[in-house]
Amino acid sequence: MRFVPIDNLPAEYDKINGDGSFDLWLAEAESHLNYIRGLSTTDRSTYWSKHNIWTKLYSTLSYLSGNKCWYSESPENSGEWEIDHFRPKAQSKQENKIVIRDDGYWWLSYHWKNFRLAGSLVNKLRKDRFEKDKDDVLGKGNFFPLEPDSPIAQVGDLYCTYERPILLDPTKARDCSLLSFDETGEIFPRYSSTDDGIKHERAKTSIIYYGLNHTPLKRGRVTVWQTCERLIDETNNFLTVYINQTQQIENKITDCYSELVRLTDKNAPYSMVAKNFLSIKSKQLGWLEEIVNVM
Repeated sequence: MRFVPIDNLPAEYDKINGDGSFDLWLAEAESHLNYIRGLSTTDRSTYWSKHNIWTKLYSTLSYLSGNKCWYSESPENSGEWEIDHFRPKAQSKQENKIVIRDDGYWWLSYHWKNFRLAGSLVNKLRKDRFEKDKDDVLGKGNFFPLEPDSPIAQVGDLYCTYERPILLDPTKARDCSLLSFDETGEIFPRYSSTDDGIKHERAKTSIIYYGLNHTPLKRGRVTVWQTCERLIDETNNFLTVYINQTQQIENKITDCYSELVRLTDKNAPYSMVAKNFLSIKSKQLGWLEEIVNVM
């Protein structure tokens, strides 16, 4: 999961669709929101299916993330894509399936800051078909668990000011720092339960509900990790063999930096794997310590 600057959406939407386009979208969204205020939950669902104008934001949401799923960083061509309502619009449930809001966060159904671009592997409930012995159901669905004793947002609060959600949010930079990776492609909480119980639980729960250890995602992350390893191993080998060739060594390190930084670019699939790998290696290899300044 990599931070996505959702506040840039209005400007980018206008760049793609023409000046003033986003204001027109906002006016249309406000009109739809006003219409559903007095509707029943059933009627709202019917209305949303016919007036899902959030799909007009698809291209802009995709651009903001470098054409990747906001939750998994998988590339856009890896499956079907959809726009997720981070806070469910129709109904929300705790981890134990107890309903928190039967009417969901309906007032956020047309609020652009509640939209996230998600691969169907993340957004829909399903099992990992690649793991025959696992029956765990993955996917976000309408689950939106809150921390124990968290207040529940009041209707009309666009920012859900006092709510403390469990699920990590890719539009929150600090949330994106709570996940880590290893050479197997596995994703895991950066903090242990003893280091910080809440941060650990938030990361652990998000990994489950977003299906972040789904087999195809792990395969993609392994490829990035192995590519980083290969580039560093090749450079280390060169530095060892040609120890007296100063200029050639500088050129080799420069080329290695260029390749590694490309892997950390916002448009690169699973770029947080590369950033995580390099943050570790930069503390172990003197010639790599400067890379943290450019990745």
